[in-house]
Amino acid sequence: MFKFSKRDSKKLFKEIAHLHGVSISEVRKEMELVIESARNSPDPQKQAEFQKLFGDRTPTPEEFICVVSRKVKY
Repeated sequence: MFKFSKRDSKKLFKEIAHLHGVSISEVRKEMELVIESARNSPDPQKQAEFQKLFGDRTPTPEEFICVVSRKVKY
């Protein structure tokens, strides 16, 4: 199983920024918004899953990618 490290995540942000013609900080900001949206989901099942993965805190974009990539089955 492939797992992303924080270093891999930073490379991923750089590549996404390059592909979309935006800055790395813009990519991180969008990720932060998506993470916050997931954390505050009105769906109790989604809230429980987020809580299981991250507890009561909001992860960094790098941490989010690392943790979620470990849960993906392919």
